[in-house]
Amino acid sequence: MQRILSLNGNWGLTYADGPPIAAPWEFTTLNPAPARRLMTAEVPEPVHRTLEKHGLLDDPNFGMNSLRARWVEECYWIYRRTFTAPAGALGPDAVVHLVFERLEMLAKVYLNGELAGSTANALVPHRIDVTGKLREGENTLVVALESGVFEYCDHPSKISCGGEMGDLTKRAWLRKAQHQSGWDWQARLQNVGILGDVRLEYAPDSVVTELSLVSLAADDLSSARIIVKGAAEGRAVRGTLKLRIAETGNSVEESFELPEGHAQCAVELTLDRPKLWFPRGAGEPFRYTAEIEFLGKRVTRKFGVRKVAVDQSEHPVEGTYFILEINNRRIFCKGGNFVPADLYYSEVDAGRCRELVRLAAGANFNLLRIWGGGIYATEEFCDACDEAGIMLWHDFIFACAKYPGENEAFSRAVRKEALTVVRALNHHPSLVVWCGNNELELGNRSWRQYCDCEVGWSDHYIFHHLLAKVVHDESPQVFYWPSSPYSPGFKEPSDPTTGDQHPWKATLETPGGTDFWTFRSYVDRFPNEGGVLGCSTPATLRQFLPENERELWSFSWDHHDNPFARLEDTFGSFSPERRLGHAYATVELWTGLDPRTLPMERYAVVSGLLQAEGLEEYIMNYRRRMFSTASAIFWMYNDSWPVTHGWTIVDCYRRKKLAYYPVKRAFAPVAAAVVSEHGSVKIFGVNDTFEPWSGELRCGVFQVCGGIARERTIPVELAPDASTLLAEFPKSEWEAAGSGRSGVFAQLLSGGRPAAQHRLFERRFGELGLDPDPEIRISRAGNRARFESGRYVWRVCLDIDGECELPDNAFDLIPGVPYEIPWDREELPVILTTGNSFFGGGVRDA
Repeated sequence: MQRILSLNGNWGLTYADGPPIAAPWEFTTLNPAPARRLMTAEVPEPVHRTLEKHGLLDDPNFGMNSLRARWVEECYWIYRRTFTAPAGALGPDAVVHLVFERLEMLAKVYLNGELAGSTANALVPHRIDVTGKLREGENTLVVALESGVFEYCDHPSKISCGGEMGDLTKRAWLRKAQHQSGWDWQARLQNVGILGDVRLEYAPDSVVTELSLVSLAADDLSSARIIVKGAAEGRAVRGTLKLRIAETGNSVEESFELPEGHAQCAVELTLDRPKLWFPRGAGEPFRYTAEIEFLGKRVTRKFGVRKVAVDQSEHPVEGTYFILEINNRRIFCKGGNFVPADLYYSEVDAGRCRELVRLAAGANFNLLRIWGGGIYATEEFCDACDEAGIMLWHDFIFACAKYPGENEAFSRAVRKEALTVVRALNHHPSLVVWCGNNELELGNRSWRQYCDCEVGWSDHYIFHHLLAKVVHDESPQVFYWPSSPYSPGFKEPSDPTTGDQHPWKATLETPGGTDFWTFRSYVDRFPNEGGVLGCSTPATLRQFLPENERELWSFSWDHHDNPFARLEDTFGSFSPERRLGHAYATVELWTGLDPRTLPMERYAVVSGLLQAEGLEEYIMNYRRRMFSTASAIFWMYNDSWPVTHGWTIVDCYRRKKLAYYPVKRAFAPVAAAVVSEHGSVKIFGVNDTFEPWSGELRCGVFQVCGGIARERTIPVELAPDASTLLAEFPKSEWEAAGSGRSGVFAQLLSGGRPAAQHRLFERRFGELGLDPDPEIRISRAGNRARFESGRYVWRVCLDIDGECELPDNAFDLIPGVPYEIPWDREELPVILTTGNSFFGGGVRDA
């Protein structure tokens, strides 16, 4: 029987401002009182957090504190603790392993004064064989580690495409979360310390080191093969591997003669007519319970049965499709990119994982992309996605750099890492795509100012062969894609007609601010990274900005700002005449307001509303094209630290930004989209469900100042899992009504009540002549609140801090067209502000 002794809890911790000699001798000896002082550290815990508790650091999220914490990554750190070895780990035949779930990052482990092992990867667990090294009574365990900046300081610096920070930290050599070296959305803060559980695992003969479960659905879904693989290390032993499915009673049991050293075995059973796991909106995310026993170790794993495929057949216009299919059913993928959810990423526990997944599901996501510059998804996060029916596109941890694939030791470490992670996550049905990296193919082809690519792509083998083979061998039920974006057929990465795309030009290459109307013409097959910057909520700004710095362009404001927000231009030419940075110029472009004259909270609201506009344009353009386009996945869903301007709809404090509810409506199962193209105005109805939808379409041309110039209501039926053209009229009819001060609207009605609404303008908000103080009538309609106005209202805001649980927020009112939201509270909603208020009025207090 395998047993465990937890070594979590109180350890001693100290630092060295230089290498701790060859071995930190004063700590590795059995002397119970080393010469240097030890502070109490609670393991697992980042060193930064320990220092905060001892008053040596302040919260790095606040003000300029992350700069004051920089010294932590530039020191060596030494942990020490003693423990009493259990009797079962001391026998002559006992096999004992010391397991660290996460060490950040380069570590040497000493047991009773002797080097027991070393580690160089913060992305995977580490197992050190300490058989025969324990003593009766007290044992001394020491871990000496550093963040990685010392070990690789003399390695080639041009290996990184991440700019000066990447060159300084040599992050491309470091198998750790890449974003810690600094990214546009996070300051540099290298985690360091014992960040995961520590334990002894021991058994009388052999220790189980790995258990992996794979479910392989038949092509016709009539059956599924369930395969469990076990691995052990130790002495030669006869062992039994058992598998039982709790819901069906199916079971299998086999005995094996396991040789000395590393040994593997597997069992398999077949489920007939399995109940399938479906993503959110397509069916029930059903999971089975596997009861596994191997060499006396018993575990329970929840798993699902699903078949994954990607349709890349020929497109009738140009190129190929890229449609994700689950259980032979096309799925339009809706969601965002996920990054580590805290500066101290290891502190994101199961509760926070579930909250983040709940908020994603609440915004009608069915997919999250685990971006390749962070960490691998945890068991807790995957479990929450499994349960919620949210699919995972998972990059391997490589992003925006040129990696040393020609280095044999590096490639071997990558293979070991991939095997460990793929096997550990194999049973999660939410995992549907393994992707080799983020933007390396694009970088190798296009970023020659950062990488000298004329001499070849040193990491090409890793992504086109090594990782592909690991997934093929270990996880054949998951689709593998070599890079994101990637275009087959030797086309440029992000070619819109094939593969997947990162459509950034509308955001980052339009001079004078972000022109998100550019999205309207994009025809990308599978867009999975493109976004719009928007200011954080006033509540978040107040939380991380010192009271005397709560203004635009203060030192702390600037420290937390996104460099793409600050730049006068991004990838285009720089103009010395323009003084506003890109995000600030966006506010001026769309509203005519000068950000330099706006108080902080007013600026935050208008910037947040414009981010909502941009993301809605992005999403609705792609949704109305389904399945010529098969996704609308934006950058990004969540944040790792508090920012001035960010890409997200949920910030690091889990507040909902003003874009959250507009994104939720844009991703709703049934939605309307108004489009102007080729001299016509077209209205589409989008139906993600797998049943026809019947109702009415109310549409027309409305005047901003009040009145509807052209209106009709017609019965409509939306085909299942499709975008349907519902109405079309010549654009000249809109122009005749004065398109400069009017818009086109479409509202889908179910049972006479609004089910979806969309509107289209061709003039920016500062040019529309918005009434700064329109009269809005709020009434009750059963368990719903009804909003009406005789004039157009841009974005009715019931909450601007993102702290309220609301059914809806930041919605428009079309003149004379009621808008309803669910409302079961006794008091009627209170409007805090509208977008109109920026054109002469003020933000009203609740």
